[in-house]
Amino acid sequence: MLTAGQTIDLHMFFPFYGGLYNYTTISVNGYLAFATVLDQGPTINVGPESTDWPRQQDPAMIAPYLCKQQIPQTGNPALRAGIYYRLILRQSLFGRESGSNMNLGGTMQQSSFFGQSASQACPGTPESYARCDAQSDYFLDEMMRWLQEGVAGASMFRADAALVVTWHNTASAIAGRSDIDAGQSATYQAIWLTDQPGRLSYVIFNYDRLGFDAQDFRANSRSGRCRALFNGGNHTGIVEVDPTQAYKNTPKVLAQRSGVPHVVRGRYMFRVDDVVRPAGCSNKTGGTYPIMIYPNIVNMLGEMTVDVNAICLDRSQTYILMIEEREVATCNVLNAAIARCNLPKIYDWGTKTVYFQPQSRGANDDKAFVGYIYFVPPTLDPQRLDIGNIYEWYKNPMPSYLMPITWYPRNFTNPELFNNLNQVGTRISDDALYGVQLGLYVIGYREYKDDEIKKFRPEHRTLARLATYTNRNSYEYRWKPQEEVINLNQVQQWYLTDWERWNTLYTYRVGYLKLAPIRPNDMNGTELLSGYALCHGVL
Repeated sequence: MLTAGQTIDLHMFFPFYGGLYNYTTISVNGYLAFATVLDQGPTINVGPESTDWPRQQDPAMIAPYLCKQQIPQTGNPALRAGIYYRLILRQSLFGRESGSNMNLGGTMQQSSFFGQSASQACPGTPESYARCDAQSDYFLDEMMRWLQEGVAGASMFRADAALVVTWHNTASAIAGRSDIDAGQSATYQAIWLTDQPGRLSYVIFNYDRLGFDAQDFRANSRSGRCRALFNGGNHTGIVEVDPTQAYKNTPKVLAQRSGVPHVVRGRYMFRVDDVVRPAGCSNKTGGTYPIMIYPNIVNMLGEMTVDVNAICLDRSQTYILMIEEREVATCNVLNAAIARCNLPKIYDWGTKTVYFQPQSRGANDDKAFVGYIYFVPPTLDPQRLDIGNIYEWYKNPMPSYLMPITWYPRNFTNPELFNNLNQVGTRISDDALYGVQLGLYVIGYREYKDDEIKKFRPEHRTLARLATYTNRNSYEYRWKPQEEVINLNQVQQWYLTDWERWNTLYTYRVGYLKLAPIRPNDMNGTELLSGYALCHGVL
């Protein structure tokens, strides 16, 4: 590709920074743009601080390495250079199941990845750069596994399409043959993923080698400095891939560091559908750094977990999530990029500022990883249990003693495997991690007046376990909800004595159901594991 940019059709809408785009322009200058870019000068200016919009255009773009570059035409004959792109689409988008994309001869012979002819393109996509076959499905599944290892909440994302662009051995704009032969070239990649409805979108940057910092022939001037960024366009905002001072001094550091250091160097992940949210981890040491939290709308009753992307984690350290004016949440390290924090009861409806940091060493440093969690009543919790039509539960007599219950299996993990995650080598993407026995518990609530503190003290007590379910961990249940039934005429285990059942049971006038992993040898139900609840009403 010898021109400054080539516009391609994406054949579906990809969300980015609040907009939906079914096209993009791939440029030799290290960006994917969604508007015309003025790149005649030594420096390509984008963002609120560098452009005078609307007098001067501010184009939206995804830029893994934005600076003036060239594709070497002369030099070492063994040095291949170019820009390669491929649109990957899942077969199910065209009404086919995985493995059914056979050619007319009925064989499963596949073309090479970069050698697909136009006759083998996807239906309705005449261009040869689109691919939708078994290899496409495999590639998208692998990208989902990559995201799960570095992005909080990515386990609920289904990738149905991806744009893959690779800049291979590009050189700075005015580099000569001697500079290129000296290794001053760059190889990097952008992978842009979305789902079929176009609601979620993620970007993965891979940096193999960065041999220059700027567009000049010495590759290190301040003029034409290379940048890695996301720009929303029209002064809506700009996000740098790496906000550290080391990156500002020399952008080549991107190939040495990583947002997922436990996986590979030079890889960075972002969620980009509404605003750009940094995922993975960072070791930024000044100011504030936004943290990714999933879920960020949670039950005020607590006793559930959230996953956090913030500082790069060390298993030998203890980390905490401090909640504004509330108890501290303890956290466990899943891997170097993701921590899982156990939330306490909050008893408040509203948004709380949270701060993530080490509990001991480094707690007084100037690191400030800041985020927000919206605490809501149980009936407004997006992760709540679905027990069908709530009004059916209040009818007397009840029309049926078999009531439905629905949940998403990927919201539960096996506590035994989770606690030994670093010893047994289990990864977050492994299906075995989500195979666990779940119990459906009835939690009673009452409060009594404490004359000493002049307040009412709340009491939550596990009254009984109604049923036991096996959490389904097969592939299709990554997105599909699990549907079961509750037999209201059956109680598997009481956590009250006979005397309490006859004398104190009816003092719990209000309660709720909670689904949680079963703790071995749990005879009293006093310490339930983290799970999901639904406020049920009068018992």
